[in-house]
Amino acid sequence: MAETLDKPAKQEEQEESNSRLGDVVKIVLLGWAMAILTANYLGVFKQSLDPTYPASILSGTAASFGLAVGGNRKKKEEPTIKEQQTTAKPK
Repeated sequence: MAETLDKPAKQEEQEESNSRLGDVVKIVLLGWAMAILTANYLGVFKQSLDPTYPASILSGTAASFGLAVGGNRKKKEEPTIKEQQTTAKPK
C-alpha cells in the first residue's frame, strides 16, 4: 500500500523535473536565436545569413512562454460599401 502512494509522488516529481528541463531548453533556444539575429544585423558574419529560421525559432519559443512578438497590431477596419438606391425613372 505504501508503494502505491509513492508512485504518484515520484511521477509528479519526474514531470516537474521534465518541465524544468523543457524550460531550460526553451530559454537556451531563445538566447541562441536572439544571438544569431543580433550578430547577423551587426554584420558579424562575413556572408549574409538568412534570418528566417532563427526568427521563426524566436517567435515560436516566445509564443510558448505566452509572449506575442509583433502580434499586438490592431486589425484594420474594412470599409463598408453602402448600396445606393437607384432613382432612375423608367422610360
